[in-house]
Amino acid sequence: MVESVTSAVIEKALDTVLRKVSEGRKLSTEDLVVLMLGLFREIRNDIANTNKRIDTLYEMVSKSYEALNSRINEVNDSLIKKIDEINKRIDVMNDTLGKRIEETNKRIDSLNDAMNNRIETLNTTLNNRIDEVNRRIDALYDLVGKNYEALNNEQ
Repeated sequence: MVESVTSAVIEKALDTVLRKVSEGRKLSTEDLVVLMLGLFREIRNDIANTNKRIDTLYEMVSKSYEALNSRINEVNDSLIKKIDEINKRIDVMNDTLGKRIEETNKRIDSLNDAMNNRIETLNTTLNNRIDEVNRRIDALYDLVGKNYEALNNEQ
């Protein structure tokens, strides 16, 4: 209220001073003070307008910052979920591969045991046949030895 009354008084005094200037009359100290008050009022208005623009820009930047921060949080949450899903898939694949490796190792062990048994059986069979052939050779050797002795005795 006081400001509007003061503004009206300064406006009226400023009009009077400007008329004096347009008429080319000499200005008094009081007139110069009125001009300075008018100038200060204009500067205050410019500052107020600038402050309003700064406040508007600040609000816009704040809203943009909040929107950007929200978007960053959404993207971060989305990435965390995707990473968790990928980790779960990796764990499942790791478990599956581990089971397959165990199965393969069991098959290898089973085949190894079967091969060892087969080799052992073949070894035993071959040893038995070798022993049998050796016995036959020994028998033939004895027979050849007896035949040789018989031939030598006949002569």
